[in-house]
Amino acid sequence: MKCAYILILQFVLVSVALSNTLTVDEAGNVVAETDRYVARFKDGVLVHFHNKLTQETYTLPPQDDSNEQSGISIQYNEGEYGRYILIDEHWEVVESKRLAPLSVEVAYYSDYRVDKTVRMRISIDAATGDLVIQQHGTSERVVSIMWGCGYLNSQKLDVIVPGNGGEIVNAATDTYKRGYEYPERWEAQLAILQGGDGGFFVRSTDTTFRFKKLRYVPSGEHFGISFQTDNPAPFGEKKEITSVAWRLNVYRGNWQVPAEIYRNWMETTFQPTQPPAWVKELEVVIYLNLDLEVLPMLAEYVNPSKTLIYLLGWQKPTPDGSTRIPDYIPAPEFGAFLEVAHSYGFRVMPYANFVSCEPNHPLYPEVEQFHLRHPFRGHKLGYRWDDPSYPHSTAYINPASSTWRKYVVGQLKNVYETYPIDGFHLDINTLFRNDPNGLVEGLTFPEGNILMHKELREAMPGIVLGGEQVHEGTFFNTNLAQRWSHDNKQPHPISSFLFSPWTIPYGFHVPNPDGEPELYQARQEAYVVWDVLPTIRIRAIWMLRDKGLVRTHGFLKSAREGQSWEQTWNIETGMDIVGDVNGDGVVNIQDLVIVANAFGKAEPDLNGDGVVNIHDLVIVANAFE
Repeated sequence: MKCAYILILQFVLVSVALSNTLTVDEAGNVVAETDRYVARFKDGVLVHFHNKLTQETYTLPPQDDSNEQSGISIQYNEGEYGRYILIDEHWEVVESKRLAPLSVEVAYYSDYRVDKTVRMRISIDAATGDLVIQQHGTSERVVSIMWGCGYLNSQKLDVIVPGNGGEIVNAATDTYKRGYEYPERWEAQLAILQGGDGGFFVRSTDTTFRFKKLRYVPSGEHFGISFQTDNPAPFGEKKEITSVAWRLNVYRGNWQVPAEIYRNWMETTFQPTQPPAWVKELEVVIYLNLDLEVLPMLAEYVNPSKTLIYLLGWQKPTPDGSTRIPDYIPAPEFGAFLEVAHSYGFRVMPYANFVSCEPNHPLYPEVEQFHLRHPFRGHKLGYRWDDPSYPHSTAYINPASSTWRKYVVGQLKNVYETYPIDGFHLDINTLFRNDPNGLVEGLTFPEGNILMHKELREAMPGIVLGGEQVHEGTFFNTNLAQRWSHDNKQPHPISSFLFSPWTIPYGFHVPNPDGEPELYQARQEAYVVWDVLPTIRIRAIWMLRDKGLVRTHGFLKSAREGQSWEQTWNIETGMDIVGDVNGDGVVNIQDLVIVANAFGKAEPDLNGDGVVNIHDLVIVANAFE
């Protein structure tokens, strides 16, 4: 039996070895084949890719030069952006070698302007079948290194990107180059290329938050994509770079197949914080100013226990109207507002800022050395920092500074220990930048950002942290996240699929559906796709009293009645008809008679002025069908 087992094991190992083959010739051409795919590389570019699972080929025959290439980026002069130097026929293949049975390496060299070498290692992971691509480059002032896929068929592939909230990039709408920088705009290091019956996906399993970039380059009937890894700034003394390992594989089915693989990896790797029960039960988020008067009436329009108040204007202003960020001194009525809000069952999440410091704040001279700078040009960065017309500009401070973290955490902890708040919204908390100040106390900017989130949670046990946007570096510490919706032509639910089990999205300063219907619709369309928690701003109590704001009231009613998030965003569906007093679905003479007979009474008060009068009669008359 032991001999039989050994023979069977040998047969299995031989079969696996035969199903995975990797060849390289002297010109640097590489062919990789497994039982799932066939891939061919020329000049470091993937130029042919075939999915054996679906019998789909995702590339077109090479046509002239590839529209996406592999290469290196070099900063020739201080203050300039890096220049892409891409591998072409002028580069020399100086070495092609086999490193292992399933690993080869090709070295490309060029001496134009400066000596530079790019080594490209291509391997097959026998355990997963992944095609693994990793590069090493040497030169002066190395900024980044990248590899590309060219001649991809634009008629057969959609690029699904967890970027800008989640979107599809294809020839239908994207005729210009597009770039996504990880992690702020490219929220997870994953790209899915969806074909008819399946597709392929590229991902990295880097856990150090190296800065990366995904580029999309259209060219008629085909397009290219590239995957870039950056050096940490400053670049002046950098003479080499090693990329992260990029993993490529195919699948059968829709985009959720690779997305689930990646999400499972994210969960195992980052151990995200589970949201508390009350967050999972939320029906609506209401943006409010610090106004006690609005709370009793708001409680009639929503289910308070399932409503989160995003609280603005809660800090005590200074004489010049600023808030002295990063000081968090509540206004005198803040405590009373919380007491009333909680008496109805509302949850309250005040606004706070994660990295901003006003230049006139006493702390700024101490942390000025940690003021974030542009990675190439070196100038200071902040909110409207270079706008002399704006009196309240703020500096962005690198959170790797323990001085900065200690001060901000202490300020917010003091509020938490004094007042019964439920959460904090952390503005600009997804800021992960390649800071040319270099390491601060041994930490990169992303590492400092993550540590600050951790210290906030430890200082305020049970607090719920919300943030502006969400990405791979923040989702495991935040349970709520605002979602922008601009610059997104074809929204796709990929980012919500990846993050929503732990971080629930809500709207970003949503325009009023009555006052700004066109702006509202632009947000609404993306928010429905992304399954965003219904969000609306109530600027003052008159908005609740004014029954003429029919979409606003329809929105609140839909949330109160527990309709789906999609139905609430699409507030025309199931909304009360203005002037339909008897609820028969049409405005006619019967409604007019009811209002006329109720003159002087409290109901049916259609305009919210407290009495039935001629104004209510006009509303009904104008709504006649």
